[in-house]
Amino acid sequence: MLKFLIFLVLLVGSSLFVTDAFSLEIEFQTKGDWLTDTLEWQRLSQHPLQEQFQIIIDESKHRNRISIGVLSTNSDDIRFTDKIEALSSNPMIHSFTMTNKFACAPTQIDRACIIIEVKREGLGDNANEIRKNAREITDKIVADGIMFFAPKFYSVTVQPKTIFGGSEKMFVAEVVYTMNKQPTELMFAAFAPMLLSSEVRDAGGFYNNAEKLSENYFSEISVTFMPLENNTLRTFHILLTCSNEIRELPNCDPEGNIDKQIARGNINPLDFIQVENINRSKIFADQFLPLNSVIQVLIFSEQDLQVKSVNSNVIETLQNLGDVQESGWFFTSKSGKKIDGRYLFGSESSVSTNDLAFLIGAYSVDDIKIKEVKEGGGCLIATAAFGSELAPQVQFLREIRDNTVLQTESGTSFMAGFNQFYYSFSPAVADYERENPAFKEAVKITLTPLLTSLTLLQYADIDSESEMLGYGIGIILLNIGMYFVAPTVLIMKVRKKI
Repeated sequence: MLKFLIFLVLLVGSSLFVTDAFSLEIEFQTKGDWLTDTLEWQRLSQHPLQEQFQIIIDESKHRNRISIGVLSTNSDDIRFTDKIEALSSNPMIHSFTMTNKFACAPTQIDRACIIIEVKREGLGDNANEIRKNAREITDKIVADGIMFFAPKFYSVTVQPKTIFGGSEKMFVAEVVYTMNKQPTELMFAAFAPMLLSSEVRDAGGFYNNAEKLSENYFSEISVTFMPLENNTLRTFHILLTCSNEIRELPNCDPEGNIDKQIARGNINPLDFIQVENINRSKIFADQFLPLNSVIQVLIFSEQDLQVKSVNSNVIETLQNLGDVQESGWFFTSKSGKKIDGRYLFGSESSVSTNDLAFLIGAYSVDDIKIKEVKEGGGCLIATAAFGSELAPQVQFLREIRDNTVLQTESGTSFMAGFNQFYYSFSPAVADYERENPAFKEAVKITLTPLLTSLTLLQYADIDSESEMLGYGIGIILLNIGMYFVAPTVLIMKVRKKI
């Protein structure tokens, strides 16, 4: 048990996903000390499969990166063709990757790539010799085609690779071949049944979200086979990089709702994929595997930031198994120019968009303890009525709740009581909205007076509990008047005339 806990701390304390600060250029790689810890933990947990969902918000470069996928060291989960599997016994091969990433071959942007990394040691003493020997090795690998592709040689470059947390470096010869480029949706449809076991695919979880992300025209696919000392790491990821300011990148948020939320400090990873809940793979349902499903949010900024509050549990330390039995956020970095948070499911099988939300703001001198704000799920009725968590009306309700009501004790107490009432019937109402378009339109009309009245709070300067109570009671009375008093008076006048 003690050994398990030690590796548990090492795993979560290290970087589960490798990124380069202030850069989204590096793919979802599997290098660094996190790999050693992950593989050791996988052995201890007796289940090699892991599902990953990562959001990178790079404020300095105005780019966001989404990555969803699975990795495993077991060929029963992810199995390549026999020809690629044979690379596990080749001591010269560092990794094998297939990707349709944009400009993976910079001068042939309309081509996809096969990238084979050959270990530098033993390739020769000068650049020409290294390139020649590396290509001889890789040409044999791609000679008869790879997974129904006939790749063409493109380039050989020597690349540094940082390992062991950045304390050591190794060099590899990166040999790139190009092949016909296909849309990610088609490649996913071809590769998923070929590489992933039916058990992984049928179990859903993050796999379902990766499949949905693959339907985005600008998404990319990356599959990697990496021989290790005692086994082989296999990865299967779908990626998408977006920006509202960079022409070369797709705009995945045309109305700017996500960027507006980020600017206000509201962070929610599920907004990026427009779902209300995310479920774990059913493979983990009958076992306690709290770290086999991880959601990570990385924020890079030019100014010092700080996590102010979260909408769920905060895992402060990892001292024993009790710390990970309850789901919540574990922040390896909760302040500075880099915010790094990982959501761990504990014994839960799913998490809602609301529970994943957290608030960031400018760094203050005093290290503010993360405040937990538990107020139930999202705006289910409004979300169903307006069609998306990212609809302006839903975002408006969330902003009023998070930035105004929950900023006071009286507001927090009100929300606690309101949620008990609201969530007793809202799921059924939301389901009926989705089934009945006419009812959905009626709910939209019904919500309009409420949304109009709540706009008054945007102009209110609420600095105290008394002001919150005053404005709150005023808004409640106003809505009672609009929804009950006014219709009653109107009906009585009509009846008198009749």
